[in-house]
Amino acid sequence: MKTKKIHEFRASTLVEMLVVIVVSGVLFLVLFDGVDLVRRYTNRLNRGLSAGNVLLDNFQQMDHLFRTSDSVLSVEGAFHFYRDGERFALGTVQDSLWLCSRENGQDTLFRGVEECRVIPSAGYLARVDSLGIRFRYRGKELYFLFAGENKAEEDWERRATGLENQFKEEYDDDME
Repeated sequence: MKTKKIHEFRASTLVEMLVVIVVSGVLFLVLFDGVDLVRRYTNRLNRGLSAGNVLLDNFQQMDHLFRTSDSVLSVEGAFHFYRDGERFALGTVQDSLWLCSRENGQDTLFRGVEECRVIPSAGYLARVDSLGIRFRYRGKELYFLFAGENKAEEDWERRATGLENQFKEEYDDDME
């Protein structure tokens, strides 16, 4: 005669089931808190990176203004940027903001401006050769100096010509 084998399954008690549910609930809470911490951290990093990109973009806009303008005049605290004899942009400092006004609107290039240092062109006090802007950005003090590219090349050529002439004079003096 055949005997039937009976398989016994061990059952979990109610207390063991409750412990498993509580432990898994705590693990889910910790996991979701960790995900939220990572999300907040990445959002903070993205805000910091985008703020740095905005500062770089504003620096490039200001640098472009200086490089593409024929002349920059400083009149009563306002900076007039001229190209082909016509004013194409106006820069002013109002309430510690460096504002740039163009035909298509107004832009805030720098915030927290503490000082604008104007270096006039030789012989023309109203004409701006270089402009230094000192401002605070995220708790740090920054100083940007802007100058026209053509002016720097002209200055370099003038200095180089002066040195060449000086050496020619010294050579001529030695010949006599």
